[in-house]
Amino acid sequence: MKHRHINVKDGKWGVALVHSIWERGSDDDIRALLKEVKNNPAAADAVLRAIPHSQVYAWPRFFEMFLEKIDDQG
Repeated sequence: MKHRHINVKDGKWGVALVHSIWERGSDDDIRALLKEVKNNPAAADAVLRAIPHSQVYAWPRFFEMFLEKIDDQG
């Protein structure tokens, strides 16, 4: 996942990166984030921390449900 203004360095995921993807990301960025959240606990943790603070419509709730589904399966 390549972003113009925020880069993931050394696998360090943060709330700012998640917010950036939700606010300005393309469909490909969202798909890449879904894949990353499914396979990378650090990305999943960043999403969990971002959810309560986001003002973006729909994506926080979508990712909350996605994480619940992953947790139920795992």
